[in-house]
Order: sequence, then structure tokens, then C-alpha cells
Amino acid sequence: MTADFEWWEFNGAADTGEAANCNFGNSNGRDLTPADNPITAGSASYEKYVYGSFSGAFSKIYHLKFWESGGNIGAGEAVEWACVTATAAPVNTISVVAVASVAESEPGYYNVSFSGATTTGSVTSADTTDYIVLQHQIVADHAAGATSQLTFTLQYDEL
Repeated sequence: MTADFEWWEFNGAADTGEAANCNFGNSNGRDLTPADNPITAGSASYEKYVYGSFSGAFSKIYHLKFWESGGNIGAGEAVEWACVTATAAPVNTISVVAVASVAESEPGYYNVSFSGATTTGSVTSADTTDYIVLQHQIVADHAAGATSQLTFTLQYDEL
């Protein structure tokens, strides 16, 4: 038995469905093309409210960890995040929700939850994680052009 996993994204009014990517941009949408939605120097992307959706046959999903596992956050860039149980309309001003830097290596603790319980949270049937809120922030003197390409990982244990 193995769980099926999908990334889903919420964009304010409703879940917008399975997300093929988590590209940041100046538009509040999923599966953005960065070249069509550039983030202006001195500003921020729209927040991304993403979550993991587990389905299929499994006994237990637990011990969730989230981090930036590939690429390098460039000079003058920051990716901030939070794990929350409720959504809000995504903003493209500096987030008051996503306020911690995304870990750039596997954290030594569980940092994503089911129903707000990071250390004891687990599910035994189809369910979704709490929301992972992300925002890409760019300083005012950032050079024109592409920003960093990053890979994010959600690791979990499965029985």
C-alpha cells in the first residue's frame, strides 16, 4: 500500500486544483510562467497557499518536513514561509503570514502539520496537510532578469 500525493493550491476564493508548479509571480494564480509574471525589484510575489493532498491506500502518514532542497536563493532575494491552518486572500505586499525563512536543508524537526499538530499530527486515511504559505521577496536594487529557480521538498513517513 502506498499513498498518492499531489500539491494543491488555494488562491483566495477557492482551491484552484492540483498545482503543476509553484512558480512565484506578480499574478495570483497557479502554474504561473515566470517570464509572463515578473516580480519587480523592491516588491514581493503574491503569497502561495499550497498544501499536500494524500489519497490512496496507506496505514499512516506522519513526520512532515518542508524545505528548499535544490537551487540557491540569490543575493537580494528571500523566500519566506509559514504553516497555517486557515487561508486568507493572498497579497503581493510583504507578507504578515509568511515571516520565517524557508530552511535551506532538511530540518531536524517536523514543521508541517495536519490540523495544527506538527509533532503528533498524522492521518490514517485520505486528508490534506495544513497550508504552507510561501512568498518570494526581492530587494529594491536587485538586478533585472530572472530570479532563482528553487526546488521545495515535503518529506513524510508512511506506514
